[in-house]
Amino acid sequence: MAQVLKNRKVEDYSYFVEYQTQWSDNDQYGHLNNSVYNHLIDTIINKYLIEHASLDVKGESSTIGLVVESHAAFFRSLSFPSRILLAMKVVSIGRSSVRYEVGVFGPFKEEESSSSLATSSGTTSRASQWKDHLLTQQVAMVGGFTHVFVDERTRKPVKELPSPLRIGLNAIYEESESSQGDKPAQSKL
Repeated sequence: MAQVLKNRKVEDYSYFVEYQTQWSDNDQYGHLNNSVYNHLIDTIINKYLIEHASLDVKGESSTIGLVVESHAAFFRSLSFPSRILLAMKVVSIGRSSVRYEVGVFGPFKEEESSSSLATSSGTTSRASQWKDHLLTQQVAMVGGFTHVFVDERTRKPVKELPSPLRIGLNAIYEESESSQGDKPAQSKL
């Protein structure tokens, strides 16, 4: 599995966010601390859910997502100062659960600035805008997590994902190697 992940390319993903590393992201060894990658995974997933899948973060929804599993595989170091690309796809959609995969690419060279690569919001949904700039790069990290969507009050899994959420998730669902030719992989959750 690690070899499959190590071979991920920008075009394997559907949603992108550019990130400028911060001084505080580095650890004492001069590279991004492992905990920063968890922050980046959480950031891109929730940014997508808020902007494209009607996730309510104001507390007015009775459905919330809980992270029940997370993982990361590291292939090379990144550090401050650099601009990096967070790339995301949905790999499994169940009755009440969703599995996401996030790849981290970069750093960009100086001439590959965000103004020439991203929309004004810093995001894009087209790999073609990124792949020429990062074509020869090996992915630095591949990780992700699983959300189980639950009733906010009881914390029990919902019977079905809310329709706007499911529509948004299906928009970036990518068949994984284990589910090619099938509908979105289903979970019992």
